[in-house]
Amino acid sequence: MDAVGKNPYLSQFQLRTTGQLYLFSVPMSVTSHLQWCVESFVTLAAPWHWMPQPMIAKSQRTELPFRSNLDNLPQLVSALFEFPNLYAEIIRDPIANGLAERWLIVPKLGLKRLDINEVGDVVIDENQLRSAMQSEGDLATKISWLLAEDWERELEPLRISAANANARMLATGG
Repeated sequence: MDAVGKNPYLSQFQLRTTGQLYLFSVPMSVTSHLQWCVESFVTLAAPWHWMPQPMIAKSQRTELPFRSNLDNLPQLVSALFEFPNLYAEIIRDPIANGLAERWLIVPKLGLKRLDINEVGDVVIDENQLRSAMQSEGDLATKISWLLAEDWERELEPLRISAANANARMLATGG
């Protein structure tokens, strides 16, 4: 077996993970390119099913479970971040009873990465808190940033519209 280009510290088995991809708003003009991009980094556990995003004109939304090599996820997030006007949330499930990860993408705010526990709460570590306490400025504002509250405010209406549409679809048997 040729080992050129292989990392000698990795076994033949790479660390696999699962998660959920929430694409809350994707411009209709880029959905096919975005699908190709996503599928180049992860294996989807369900087919693509696009629905209109009623909160943003000419946009679509979808949510998909996925499987992936752990090291592919930051690459996926970086690639998604390059798409204009994309609102998204990517959640990596915990590995070996550790923390999960959540990435939030909002066009006017950028990209935010969070550690989350088993019930979905944001976990702020000691170093982050110490840094917030020691630097200039309002502590409440810094903690709000650590909790990604601005990102949450932007994404929540899109989440609610998706949940309402799913409930209507189930109620009508669609």
